[in-house]
Amino acid sequence: MKLNLEGKTAIIGGSSKGLGKACAVAVAREGVNIVLCARNEDNLIETQKEIEAIGVKTLALTADMSDAKDNQRIVSETVKRFGSIDILVNNSGGPKPGTFRDISEDDLDDAYNSVLKYNIRMINLCLPYMEKKGWGRIINIASVTVKEPAPNMVLSNIFRSAVASYSKTISKELISKGVTINTVCPGYFKTDRVTQLMKARSVAEGISVEEYEQKAIQNFPHKRYMDPQELGDMVCYLCSDLARSVNGTTIQIDGGLLSGLL
Repeated sequence: MKLNLEGKTAIIGGSSKGLGKACAVAVAREGVNIVLCARNEDNLIETQKEIEAIGVKTLALTADMSDAKDNQRIVSETVKRFGSIDILVNNSGGPKPGTFRDISEDDLDDAYNSVLKYNIRMINLCLPYMEKKGWGRIINIASVTVKEPAPNMVLSNIFRSAVASYSKTISKELISKGVTINTVCPGYFKTDRVTQLMKARSVAEGISVEEYEQKAIQNFPHKRYMDPQELGDMVCYLCSDLARSVNGTTIQIDGGLLSGLL
């Protein structure tokens, strides 16, 4: 299939590892220039080398996605290097876990800034360049908690759902300018973070990592953790011309884990 993405430019948040990196690799393979954004400089440099080996141009920026000045710097540096912005993948770490009794007002403020406010800010900063060209793709990486709230993830439930709501709200106006916006809700993927958690929990339970993983996946319909590149492929499709009419959607990629119809 022809995705028609060659030569376009994508800003991808949290892209030094995990799901963000998978998104970067997927679109880079289609000839997209990549702007990598993350806090850890060492991981950024390593990922930049991997992306450049694919044969595209890259720009690696150490940044805190919840910081307004860093958001503005990302956009200005991208335009300075590549001339415009075609694709924005909003992706950031999740907020503090806990029940509604565990969270403080400071926790609320931190989650608002790091999940919702930065997302809206990046959209507002990138949109003028997309609208000027009459083409753009915005993909928000959220969580399955958007569709099925988890009792111990109240902050994620609140603010990731707000991201999906905001995206749906603006989607009709955006597509009239040639820009689509969609939210992707990942389930359980085998990222570095998940691997670390499994190691810690296997030690606590006195079993091997392999044994803990087999125990953990028993409640998954497909009996496995998903490969991050599966999410990257979904994002790549949403960026393409093939998905030009997919707009304002909230799409889960969870192996059938959730029970709801919507």
